[in-house]
This record gives sequence, structure tokens and C-alpha cells, in this order.
Amino acid sequence: MTTQMWIILAVFVIFLTLVLSGKAKIHVAVLLIPIVLEITQVLTFQEAWSGLTNSSVIMMASMFVVCAGLNRTTLVAKLSRAIIKPGASDLQIMLGMLIPIIFLGLFINGMAICMIVIPLLSQVCAEQKKPMSKFVFPVTMLIGIWMGAFPIGGNAASYITLNTIVENLGGVGTFDYFTNLVVRIPYLIIGTILVLAIGVKIAPDNGNIPAIAGQAEANAPAGRKGGSAPVTPEIEKRIMIIFTATVLGIIGCALAGVFGVKGLQVWYPAMLGAVLMVLTGCMSDREAIGAMGNPVVFLTIGNLPLATALTKTGADQLIADLFNKTFGHMNPIIIMAAMFLISMILTQFLTNAAVSNVFRMLAAILCVQNGWDPRGLMLAAIRGSDCGFMYPVANPAFTYAHEAGGYTVKQHFKMGFVYSIVWFAIFVVYVPIVFPLV
Repeated sequence: MTTQMWIILAVFVIFLTLVLSGKAKIHVAVLLIPIVLEITQVLTFQEAWSGLTNSSVIMMASMFVVCAGLNRTTLVAKLSRAIIKPGASDLQIMLGMLIPIIFLGLFINGMAICMIVIPLLSQVCAEQKKPMSKFVFPVTMLIGIWMGAFPIGGNAASYITLNTIVENLGGVGTFDYFTNLVVRIPYLIIGTILVLAIGVKIAPDNGNIPAIAGQAEANAPAGRKGGSAPVTPEIEKRIMIIFTATVLGIIGCALAGVFGVKGLQVWYPAMLGAVLMVLTGCMSDREAIGAMGNPVVFLTIGNLPLATALTKTGADQLIADLFNKTFGHMNPIIIMAAMFLISMILTQFLTNAAVSNVFRMLAAILCVQNGWDPRGLMLAAIRGSDCGFMYPVANPAFTYAHEAGGYTVKQHFKMGFVYSIVWFAIFVVYVPIVFPLV
């Protein structure tokens, strides 16, 4: 290992120690990563703080503004009452939340779904007198299960990318339009049933029952309302129009990629929606800036440079080479299981995109070299890297869930560990039969 690799390891250990010991909030401690990596010259200033201009961060910050505007209206309350009736059981609440999740999962990513669904859940919990901590994590698990399950949105052409990787290495691409759906069928069925059956039961009760939307602001002293303008019927109408147009715009941009339209990014309508919230008088500039200051944004900004540092120093390739030497000669099923497990473990601390990119490439190389069907092993890397359930920085959606649910790192790990084990078991039992290497 090089000196830079040791620095990266030391930075990560210090960050982990601060978080687990409770010495610092996770969104504060994570900002040490880009600071130290820049000071030690592992990364340049532009590389260390690239998260500030990352499209995912821009979209998150923008959607926080749009959703903050929505929360000032009566729409959330009306939707919550339409979907879930007063006195509903825990199961009825979960089933009610599943309806918008399945629909939104056809078109947009998990973080965007969270920012639309979690405020709705907050209103439901307020009216039903239920703690948010009992529902946020299982609802986010349902989002992870159903997001992108059907090849309709921006993921519809992802199989072409995977085939291209294999073909560029001299192999034969065997992915097709329905491969992703086929591999996710047991997760859609078993995963959904599991979350509905035990999700609320294993979630902790932190007593965090939210206030009914608008109630806290109405009861706040005049000097502490942050200059909020009253939500008149006219302003409420504007907010609803902007919110609806933003969501439809995101869906439209996602679908545009399916039909080969280039240049339309999903963060465009999100940014435009946030700007319009202020320009049309729906929110003050201070309210908008306050909404963008969500801890999830800082967590993403601080965590992204870690993946950049691993790539720049060659640490990612070192990990991949070590995997190849250790498991490359073993039974194909063991190789697939190891690929899933290692991707699952690494994705707890890095972005899932970074882990997926490295290990799906390694999987493709191994398959081409050995004449294997690339689907099973590449899917092991992809599905394993999607299992960022155990640690709050692993996945932006679960980072948001961590904050919204008021969980400790220990509580988050316990819940995520249960699902991770089940997800691994489903993969090992199902995928080697459907997509065998040999």
C-alpha cells in the first residue's frame, strides 16, 4: 500500500470512530473527509469538493426546497387522509404508503421518491399519533425494492451499457431488456412481504411523533417564523402547480433518455422548481436556503471524495485484484456469493455507484477470461452494491431515512443487517439457477 492509501484508511477510521463514539454528528464528521484529503494532497481542491457541483447534490438540495414549499400547503394532509384513514393499523399505513411508492418507482430514483413520500408519511404519523422511527426505515426499504424495478424509466436502457462493457472486453453480451426485472422478481415479492410483516416490528420507537403540518409554524412566536408569508389560497395554488410540474418534469426527463433524447437531466426541473418557489413568493429566500441545509446534503458532499480518492490512488484496483487472487479459481457459485458480499460490505462506506462500477467491471473481466455467462457475476456486483442498508452514508435515500427517523447508527445497523442477510440469501438461492455462470 502507498502512503496515500494509508492516509485514506486513517481518515476513514477517524471518521468512523467519531461517529460510533457519539463525539460528533455524522453529517459534521463526514466533512473531515474532503478537508483532510485536500490538506494531505491526496486530492486537489476541485476533487475534494466536487460534491458541491455534483448533479445528485444539486437535485437533492433543489427537491428539499420544493418539498419544503409543499409542506406549507394542505395538499399533504389531504393526500394522507385519502390514502390512509384515521385509526389505521400499522399494516394499513404501510400498504397505503406502498401505493405512491410503486407508481413513483416506475420513473424516478430513490432519493427523489423519499423526498416526496417521507413528508406524506410524516403527516400520516402526526395524524395517527405514531412515531416516525417505526415507519421511515421500512418505507425506505419499500422504495429501494420498487425503485427502477420495471424497465420504464431512466434504467430502461441500462442493459445496453452492461453488454457494451462485456463486448469491449471481447466477450458476448447476454443482458436483455428484461434481465433486471427477472433478477428482481423475488425481491419484489419476498422483500415486500418481509417489510410489511416485520418492518415496523423491528424498527425502534424513539417517540418522535411529528407535529401536524402547519401547526408548529402557527404556534411559533412571530419573531421565529423566519419571515414566512401566510399561505393564502393563491400561494397554495402556486405551490401545488410548481410541485406537480416539477415531479412531471423529472419523470419526463427520465423517460426522454429511454427514447434517445440527450441533454435533459432530471435535476433541471428540480432546480427550476426550487427557483420558482422563491420567485413566485411561495417561500422566502431564507426558507429556501434553510431547506437546502439538510444534513443529507452535507453527508453526500463529504462522502463522494472518498470514492474519488480510492480511484485516483488505485486502491479500488488493489481491492479488485485481491478479490481475483482470492476467489477467481473457486466454484462459480462461491465466486458469485463472494462478489455479492464484498460489494455489499464496501457499499456501506462508499457510494453504490463507485462500488458497482469497479466490481461489475471485474466481474466482466473474469467472465470473459473464463468463458462464463456475464449476467450472474455482474448482477452479483450490481445487486450487492445496492444493499447500502446498514450504514447511513451508504445510500442517499437511507441517509435521508436516518435523519427523518431520528435513528442512532446502532439502530440503523440492526435494521439494515436483517434485510442485508435476507437479500444475500435470496440472491444466492435464486440467481445462480436463473443466470448460471456455466
